[in-house]
Amino acid sequence: MSNFYCAAPWRGLHINVRGDVKTCCAGNPNMLGNLNNQRIDQILDGPKLQEIRHSISQGQLHNYCSNCIDRERHGGDSERSWHNSANPDFDYAQAGVQYHFPTIIDVRWNTTCNLSCNYCGPRDSSKWASLQKISVSSDTRHYYTDVCDFIKQHYDQVKEVALVGGEPLLLPENERLLDVIPPDCVITIITNLSNVLEDNRIFKKLSQRSCVGWSISFDNIQDRFEYVRNGANWNQLLHNLDLVQLLMKNNGHWGGIHAVYNLYNATRLCEFKKFAQDRGLVIRWQNLGTPAELDPRNYGQEVASLAAQEIQKMYDMFEVDAQEKALFDSALTTYKSKDQADQHSLNNLKKFVDTIENKYHTNNAGDFARLWPEFGDLLWQQKQS
Repeated sequence: MSNFYCAAPWRGLHINVRGDVKTCCAGNPNMLGNLNNQRIDQILDGPKLQEIRHSISQGQLHNYCSNCIDRERHGGDSERSWHNSANPDFDYAQAGVQYHFPTIIDVRWNTTCNLSCNYCGPRDSSKWASLQKISVSSDTRHYYTDVCDFIKQHYDQVKEVALVGGEPLLLPENERLLDVIPPDCVITIITNLSNVLEDNRIFKKLSQRSCVGWSISFDNIQDRFEYVRNGANWNQLLHNLDLVQLLMKNNGHWGGIHAVYNLYNATRLCEFKKFAQDRGLVIRWQNLGTPAELDPRNYGQEVASLAAQEIQKMYDMFEVDAQEKALFDSALTTYKSKDQADQHSLNNLKKFVDTIENKYHTNNAGDFARLWPEFGDLLWQQKQS
């Protein structure tokens, strides 16, 4: 790590829904400033970032970069490589301590979302906040115009923009953002793709561009999709996939499925993989963060055996790429260490399912046991014991 350097502190911009500013998504959680009480230029050229830049320019590791450092030490990809590849002309030894310009931009205006997915929550979804009677503001932030003006000042330097939510197709702020970046700028979007697209103004603007990458966020099909992605409609998703795949065919767009490995698909990997294969879509997997109740690796041998069998079945039936194999091989290693039922975890799962079905998603009452009978049986046995 002696030659560690990163362009992000000089040429990145990340703003979360609370107005906190960093220069990349991976930067240490200690934010550099907040747009509710500081201007964007004050933060990006402030003493915290100048100190970080000075440290990196001297070839020294800085705690701000600890997430990328840790990932690389364990052989993983890091956000640092993304920023450096987007800035091939960057010379950290000659960069100075002042901010340059935003090459890569990730601005998350608010948490407006139309779904309350079972493994999400009020911090990331306004729909969940509404169900839990938590007040959140979906109004345009007072710093919106200043941020867009700042980006427009550096129009020619912007190379990549990430649209993230909430649900980015529902954030009207993204309309002007698309107007203040170059037409050949790469745009990547993570979307649940569950809204009517024909009247969506952001979708129309994206359709007029040629450099758009779609990460479509879902991890089950049919009834199980609608159970997990509460508020979504399977047929609407299929229709929207047709529209996006037409853009992939005719407009140079690209993309695939952004999926989370969790209890809901641990025994349904093959049907999901077949759906993706039939559609010509690649799945990019990530591990579940929270809630713990939906991580299949948190249970005993009964669940571990079912999940391990499904992974092996997928290996036998389909080709898997290196990213998939690394994730699922790791899961298999964990499953091999399980030896007996974990009644405490099963109790927690039952409480989680009861809360979802009987308090928040009452239209799904009883559906977990119906859609996942292999787990429903475990919970039923636990309930009777």
